[in-house]
Amino acid sequence: MTDHLPTEAEMLLSVGSEEFVGERQRLARELRDADRPADAAVVAKLRKPPPVVLAVNRAARARPKAARAAAESARRVKKAQIGADPTAFRAAVKELEESLELLADVALAHLARGKRPSASMRHRLRELLRNAMADDDARAALTRGVLRDETETAGFELFAGMAPAKRSRPSGDTARAHSRTSGEEKRGQREQALRTELARAEERLEEARRSVERAERERINAERAVASARAKLDRLD
Repeated sequence: MTDHLPTEAEMLLSVGSEEFVGERQRLARELRDADRPADAAVVAKLRKPPPVVLAVNRAARARPKAARAAAESARRVKKAQIGADPTAFRAAVKELEESLELLADVALAHLARGKRPSASMRHRLRELLRNAMADDDARAALTRGVLRDETETAGFELFAGMAPAKRSRPSGDTARAHSRTSGEEKRGQREQALRTELARAEERLEEARRSVERAERERINAERAVASARAKLDRLD
């Protein structure tokens, strides 16, 4: 069972990684001085969240409206699935994507700190956002910016892949309309799956391009070093 975190300690879950340990020690000391040894003990053993979790928490606190909008959209996605409403389902998924993209951009800015984050890090961050939105407890924590860990709940793909609840089989015109709706729903799900696949492929491609650029810079630097060493040897001769 996770220890209850004192309210004052929630801010630790959104500080920069390099500041975490110092802030944790300071707060634990303040709680001990305030005669709150139990709370001080909880804070003292609080584990530093992964950088992506800290970045997501900071994004949720910096953009609370986007965090709340994402949470509400996630709830509408689930409600639309239960109610077998493909139109509401697609609308909610679209709203969720937009809110998560904004949070991802803000989180990446915190994570990068002037550097370009790797494709794997960007993918990991987006997966964290999607996974958190698929879990009730994690979604509530994300909305407040107090996530502690990366959740392993099946994420946004879960929303895209789950079919709405089945209804009794209609007939006549209703059956044909239902068939068209089911076809549209499947196309929408397929489109979302393909968009996710494309985003991942683009991230891998971008990372490969950066690797090639790094290798090229290293080659140039190595050639210069070789030329410099040879020149020095020639001067010795």
